[in-house]
Amino acid sequence: MDCPHCHQPLSAIEIETADGHTHSIEECLNCGGHFIEPYLANFFTIETARNIDSIIPKIQAVPATNPICPKCGQGMPGIKDDSVPETVTVFTCPNHHGDFFPKEQLFLFKEAQQSKIYYHKLWGIPLKSAFAVLIPILVIFSLATLLPSILEQINSPQETRVKASEILTSPLITPISSTQVLISFSTQKPAKTSVKFTEGLSKTLIGSQVLTTTHLVSVEGLAPGTLYKYVIIIDSNGKPVTTSEYTFSTP
Repeated sequence: MDCPHCHQPLSAIEIETADGHTHSIEECLNCGGHFIEPYLANFFTIETARNIDSIIPKIQAVPATNPICPKCGQGMPGIKDDSVPETVTVFTCPNHHGDFFPKEQLFLFKEAQQSKIYYHKLWGIPLKSAFAVLIPILVIFSLATLLPSILEQINSPQETRVKASEILTSPLITPISSTQVLISFSTQKPAKTSVKFTEGLSKTLIGSQVLTTTHLVSVEGLAPGTLYKYVIIIDSNGKPVTTSEYTFSTP
């Protein structure tokens, strides 16, 4: 395959993602860009991204031509949404063949992604969607993980659904890797919260130890390809309320 930018031959290199799996990505020794399969950049650690972008290219200037997908020949537009800062350039194939990161842009993207996750976690601000930090194709995963809980609420008694909706928004599952997800949600009134797993894990994680309306829980040490079930315990007035069961699956 040829580089989307400078059209020189790409070289395959092996990298290890944060979940311990080995993948092949395409590297351009001429301009220093990288062509990566869809969504895969979300699973890189910032250290891996730094190492990948440490290549010294043969040319210093980024080619002026618009990038072309090396698999289908279609033009690759830049990603313009919340997942990629305006100061970072990432191109994506309209046919989902891959994403192209010009020289140094992969590391800048990972740096921005990590900073945003830490910011939301520190301030207890729920992530509005997977688009907020992840390369967009993973929204398919997020919607798939929410679907079982949505269906479950539809099939539950009306009284239970009304009670839950009065105090809680539907949790959003943001996958960071196949072994880590973020669970974010809001309560209509300030509350202390915790997440108790009923299947897949035997633990209870603190959401908020102080009264607040925004809650973010980082769940680590998950097993790939596994179904997890959990409930949220909400305490706004000294009388804890437990929601119905929610589910998600790791990729």
